[in-house]
Amino acid sequence: MKSLILLISLLFLNPNPKMEGVWESQDNNNTILIVYTHEDNIQFYNYKMDKEFHLNETVVNMDSTNVYTIYNDFLLEEEYKFYYILKNKNTLIRGSEVNDTQTVFKRLK
Repeated sequence: MKSLILLISLLFLNPNPKMEGVWESQDNNNTILIVYTHEDNIQFYNYKMDKEFHLNETVVNMDSTNVYTIYNDFLLEEEYKFYYILKNKNTLIRGSEVNDTQTVFKRLK
């Protein structure tokens, strides 16, 4: 039931088109984040150019300034929760309250 409620709420969220684009980590130019809208839901695709690595995050909540996502690593049996804040049109911040970390991304496109 909880999954059904979450799915319905995601369908009615208005994705933040200002976040859409290709973003590069300020600290590591091999880390790329692609943000796009798919079927009225914003998607986050992480990619590392220097190794085989990519993951899709699932949006669990949005408000006027933040997007909250979750990623489950079934191999390591770990769950990662992130939030995204659009600082300005060329700067996107990804943070994790659990790990107390932040990654700054600069817009490439």
